Amino acid sequence: MTPIVLFAVILLSLALLLILGVLFFGMLKYIKKRYYPNWKFPDYISVGYAEYLYRKFIKRNLPK
Repeated sequence: MTPIVLFAVILLSLALLLILGVLFFGMLKYIKKRYYPNWKFPDYISVGYAEYLYRKFIKRNLPK
């Protein structure tokens, strides 16, 4: 492989990774907007706080 081809493959893989990241976080935003419009998502949460929020909001809303 020539260095130019290797550079193109690396650049293409980075572009695909960015596109997948945008799609993933766009889907998360859609879920938040559709199902939890008033729930404020913090930028950073600890694992214990995430478990608390899961038990408080999500677990009781799930159909049995």
